[in-house]
Amino acid sequence: MERLRSVLAFFSFACALAFVGCDGDSASAIRTPELEDSEFRQGMTYEKQREPRKALESFLKVIDARQGASESHLEAGRMYLDLQDPLPAIYHFNQYLRLKPNSEQSAIVRQMVKTAEKMFIQQLPGRPLEPNAGGSVDQTALIRKLQNDNAKLMLEISELSRGVRNPEPKNDPRTPGVAAIPDKGTPAVPGVAPGNNRKPAAFATYVVVPGDTLTKVSNKAYGTPARANDIFNANRDKMSSPANLKVGMTLTIPQ
Repeated sequence: MERLRSVLAFFSFACALAFVGCDGDSASAIRTPELEDSEFRQGMTYEKQREPRKALESFLKVIDARQGASESHLEAGRMYLDLQDPLPAIYHFNQYLRLKPNSEQSAIVRQMVKTAEKMFIQQLPGRPLEPNAGGSVDQTALIRKLQNDNAKLMLEISELSRGVRNPEPKNDPRTPGVAAIPDKGTPAVPGVAPGNNRKPAAFATYVVVPGDTLTKVSNKAYGTPARANDIFNANRDKMSSPANLKVGMTLTIPQ
């Protein structure tokens, strides 16, 4: 984990150099409405003040308000990594790469995706990607599955937060407004518990402490970060987004 922190620090420094490495004339030419957005500028200020959670909230507001907010996706990914929350970091890095596949920073961002993947795997119980836990094919399959599952979760969270998701059918037994991911056709993956064999929570409620993220709370409650989205859905009356986690907040932990 110490090595991951060192790599992350290097990538953050490299991104900062790439962002400010232009001279004055070219810098003025690349200014965009996104970069001039007051929330984006506020996020950069919070980032310089080493307040990643506040910075993240600002960048997410830009993403919600603007189509194709590539730089905000990049900064949101970096803030999620600073908060040791790699799954949403991967999602936002991939959104940046989708919007700017050929940018000068794309190679660095791809490396940050790999760093986030390693961080997430280290958070899983049993360390399923240790050398003695299986071959490279299984490792690649696990990483791709985690990326795909996370992309689906983040898309549904984004749709729900913007209020554009279609209402559930009346005969659907699920609670309205709660996203559900179908389990059919999903192969079993080492280290990730199937949905119908979930470990019960260690406690029914949890009070947020400094440094907490939803994946960390999930780890404490279930021994795995994989149920972070379940916790978010169970507390949508208190949280407008996964980043809206405040110290002292009492969370309901679903079984």
